[in-house]
Amino acid sequence: ARRAAKLCATPPWSDREQIRAVYSAACAKELATGIKHQVDHIVPLRGKTASGLHVAGNLQVLTATENARKGNRM
Repeated sequence: ARRAAKLCATPPWSDREQIRAVYSAACAKELATGIKHQVDHIVPLRGKTASGLHVAGNLQVLTATENARKGNRM
């Protein structure tokens, strides 16, 4: 369901190279620090009050702990 939501939330005008760069940055941070990093949607894809898009401007790199703490909210 999450993968389907991500596909539906990716507009045709999105820059997929920029999206890949954010995911690469998360991997690089993880390798450099040894701490698990994840890519988080600032505005969740399936939020209660708003739904975000899967675009580079809506992505941020967080540690896994910070991402779990944030959950599905802004």
